[in-house]
Amino acid sequence: MPESLDQRVQALEARVRELQEEVAALRGDGEGEQAVVPSSPEAPESAPASVEPSPQPATTAKAARKPRRAAWRDIDFESLIGGRWLNRIGILTLLIAAAFFLRYAFENEWIGPTGRVLIGLVSGLALAGYGEWLAARKMRYFAEGMSALGAGVVYLSGYAAWDFYALVPQPAAFAFLALVTAAVIGLSVRRDSQRLAALALAGGFLTPALLSTGTDAQVVLFSYLALLSASLLALALLRGFRVLAPAALVATAVYFIAWYVEFYEDERLLSTALFGTLFYAIYFALPLARVRQARRLRPTELGVLVLALGFFVLLLQQLLYEEHRWWLTGAVLALAAVHLAVSRALGTWSPGEERRSRQLQDLFAVLAALLATIAFPVRLEGDWITLAWTAEAVALAIAGTRLPAIWMRVFSVALFGVVLLMAPAAFGGERDLLFVNLRFLTLAGVAAGLVVAAVYVRGRLKTRVRMEAPVWAVALVVANVVALVAVSTESWDLVQALDVDLDLDLAAQVVLSALWLLWAAALIATGIRRNAPGLRWQGLALLLVVVGKTFLVDLSFLEQGYRILAFLIVGALLVAVSFLYQRSRRGGSEAEEG
Repeated sequence: MPESLDQRVQALEARVRELQEEVAALRGDGEGEQAVVPSSPEAPESAPASVEPSPQPATTAKAARKPRRAAWRDIDFESLIGGRWLNRIGILTLLIAAAFFLRYAFENEWIGPTGRVLIGLVSGLALAGYGEWLAARKMRYFAEGMSALGAGVVYLSGYAAWDFYALVPQPAAFAFLALVTAAVIGLSVRRDSQRLAALALAGGFLTPALLSTGTDAQVVLFSYLALLSASLLALALLRGFRVLAPAALVATAVYFIAWYVEFYEDERLLSTALFGTLFYAIYFALPLARVRQARRLRPTELGVLVLALGFFVLLLQQLLYEEHRWWLTGAVLALAAVHLAVSRALGTWSPGEERRSRQLQDLFAVLAALLATIAFPVRLEGDWITLAWTAEAVALAIAGTRLPAIWMRVFSVALFGVVLLMAPAAFGGERDLLFVNLRFLTLAGVAAGLVVAAVYVRGRLKTRVRMEAPVWAVALVVANVVALVAVSTESWDLVQALDVDLDLDLAAQVVLSALWLLWAAALIATGIRRNAPGLRWQGLALLLVVVGKTFLVDLSFLEQGYRILAFLIVGALLVAVSFLYQRSRRGGSEAEEG
């Protein structure tokens, strides 16, 4: 019997060792080999006949399968320094040594111009071939370094053949350097190397600058840049390289701006606009293809999308604003329509991924709304922009409630904020007829827009975001203030326009007090009738303002007759409002008793 028990204990210990070895193999740190449970040959006879293995090793193994975040302690610094850094430093050192030797040989005229170029070409091709040999033996970093060095030597040799020695014409040198760039792009695809792709980008965009003759070559330059950009963006999409798209966009923009400053004339309007549209289509295609492929955008791709759009709109504004403003408005609205169409199409592109698709839909819809917003100042001016933006803000609030889409309502609130900042400019406009002028129309339109948007959202939005309801309540208060300012301003001007033998400033003060009292009474009466505390509190606050104005302003500055009239009006309306409150309370008490 004891022998049988010993055998079971030994089998259990062997099983535990196996599990620990599996844990150590999964973790890769060898801890399992150190934590071996010691054997117990002298097991007590009173041990249970059947022993179940503990589930803890299985749990540990499951936890060990979770990927650990790489820490600096896990980095093999010896391999990093010896395998990568020394490789790159060595390549740089060899390049410098070769440059010094060639310079020495050239200065002593050991080698003529043709021989110098041929040496560079042969050396570069040899280095590139050596890189291929290293790549075949899985020496990735050495292979990339040799290939990059060889491509650089070949590139510089082709440039020297044109610029330094005039052995070949400029078109031939341009074609040769473009061919080298294409070869490096192909090599980066084959080796899946972002470093080689970055080298191709640098060489490709340096070529026009190095081979420039100082003359206008818009068609050749922009055609080459468009082809290079399309190739690099296709490579970025194919291999997932993140640095190519933003770097290519910045380089393209620099070339475009430099050409525009140096060579643009009015007769180049059509070709410049067409090339600008082509570049925007190329850089818009990358995020679009990425969305179609992966249903998401990386931060760099989002930056490319926004920067390309901003650059294109600025280009259109520079080209069309002065003499072709209607065309500019149409182009911006067309861009808004394109982004809106993409936003709607994303719902059909991403079935089963509603959340991610919703975020992308909102992104393109926001861009569409921004484009539509900036289209109004292009064609309109002054207060008409304020009115147009007010209408857009109302439309966004209604659409954001019906969809529902929180970003639309947020955009609506932000646009209303801009409108309110622009509203004071309405006081500087010309006024032909009282209550029938652009100033009153602007202020009244802003107030009406705030009321319509706030009432619609508060009345129909079922799932409010926290803090959204107070925002729209504040919008109603602001609408009330704007409307009161609009009516008060017109009333003041109405009194000032009277042809009577009175002090019109004092008379206008009395009219303002009466108007504000009537306004406050109307708010309180409406609040009582509809059981709306917000309206009642606004009315009470306005009453306090009028009382303060009466005792602090009217009592000090008004003449005796105006003072009596002002106090009589204020007192009478205060009594009337008090009567309204007493009657409403009495009606409520009777209803409760009944």
